[in-house]
Amino acid sequence: MKKIFRPFFMLKGLVKHICVKIKNNIQRSIRIQLFTTFILCALGSFLVSRAVLPLFENLNETVNVDYSYSMKMMYYRAHDTAELATQENNMDALKQMIEQENEKIEGDQNALKISVTDEAGEVLYKTKQVKEQNIDLHEEIRHAMDFATNQPFDNAYPESIETSQEEFTTLVPLTLQGKNYYFFVSGLPQGEAITSTSEGPIPFFIGIILFILSFFYITKRKMNQIEELAKGVMEIAKGDLAYRIERKGQDEIALLTDNINQMAEEIMTNIEIERKIEQQKNELITNVSHDLRTPLTSIMGYLRLLREEKYETKEQYDEYLKIAFSKSEQLKNLIDDLFEYTKLTNDKNTVVRQQVCLNELLDQLMEELVPLAEEKQRIFIKHFSEERIIAALDSEKIVRVFDNLLINAINYSAGDGKILVSLEGQDNQVRISVANKSDKFTAEELDSLFERFYKKDQSRSNVTEGSGLGLAIAKSIVELHGGTILAKYKNGTLYFIITLPLAQ
Repeated sequence: MKKIFRPFFMLKGLVKHICVKIKNNIQRSIRIQLFTTFILCALGSFLVSRAVLPLFENLNETVNVDYSYSMKMMYYRAHDTAELATQENNMDALKQMIEQENEKIEGDQNALKISVTDEAGEVLYKTKQVKEQNIDLHEEIRHAMDFATNQPFDNAYPESIETSQEEFTTLVPLTLQGKNYYFFVSGLPQGEAITSTSEGPIPFFIGIILFILSFFYITKRKMNQIEELAKGVMEIAKGDLAYRIERKGQDEIALLTDNINQMAEEIMTNIEIERKIEQQKNELITNVSHDLRTPLTSIMGYLRLLREEKYETKEQYDEYLKIAFSKSEQLKNLIDDLFEYTKLTNDKNTVVRQQVCLNELLDQLMEELVPLAEEKQRIFIKHFSEERIIAALDSEKIVRVFDNLLINAINYSAGDGKILVSLEGQDNQVRISVANKSDKFTAEELDSLFERFYKKDQSRSNVTEGSGLGLAIAKSIVELHGGTILAKYKNGTLYFIITLPLAQ
């Protein structure tokens, strides 16, 4: 039983698969949808017009009378009789036909008029209806030729059959026993009434109207989609970039709808980016102006004091000079950081990679910063992987990152002053962490740490100097290497975690 039904189920599944595929193709192409709609509407309109045809046939019914069959029978009978007489070479066949027609007259039946003449037109044999003794051969022959050149029938309505009938005459020349004769057969043909009907224009017009209405109704949904699409484009063109067109179907209109929505989204995103860039530009100008003015004002103030000799002792003179020089260094560092950040954010900036051992690089940096750490009463505690970790990096730029993080930890550590530096390899990446005790950071402050010119609230921090560009520069360098950098605050400790790809 299973073997019997298996082909049936396979065929059923194949048919279902084909139907689903055809349906999907139709739904995805508006061209196929319109073509299919046109075919279905045309076919439906044709079938309806054919169905209502019987209702209108009687309105265009006509009746015609056909005389051709009767005329042909008279013609063939005359020629067959003449051929028989020619074969027998006597008048017997002709005389027999004349006798048959005379018998019809006696029985009140329609009989043919038959006459046989010689070359002079003298009637030799005839039926009873023929009264003439001599026949004008020229006239009879002309009359017979008229029927030969015209249609051998007449069409008329039933009420005019009798009045429209004309006598039909056929002529057969004969040569019997060396003499020439003319065989004339004539009579009124019997007509056959034929009823005919025609479709008329009404079913055709019904089909056309039905096609127009059905095609308009079916395509109305697509036209509504196009109108909504046009309305959406107009709204977006007016500046309402948040406007979204509703997607319907799977065809080209739906694809166009998605593209327009995506275009509006991208335009809105680009505008937001441009606004943010403009805002950042304004903030940059404001912050740079402020940060440049502050040390410059101090420098000018102390230099003015020195120029006007407003100091009392040599020690005060040296103090003023020291402060002016310190502010000058601060101004130079700010300009250097600003230049470095601008260079890093340039799209054309590239990295020159080389194989670097991160263990040795961090060891060297920490050794160089030990005097500064001791001055601030800070100590480094390192947790490095025992194996040497090699990565393809731009050593000059990556040193700037680690230097910023380590100096930042030295300057802003709190509590016991321990700075924990860890290095470990993870799969195809290396993870570097710099952690130190710190005042509390909120989530918003952690998110803002890598922004340009960001400085923690002075009332909650011991931060007194710094350009505010160090962490922004570090982030740019790390991302330029394809890595990530993030800040975490947990249990009173601030963590800076860098992840970089290892050398392949």
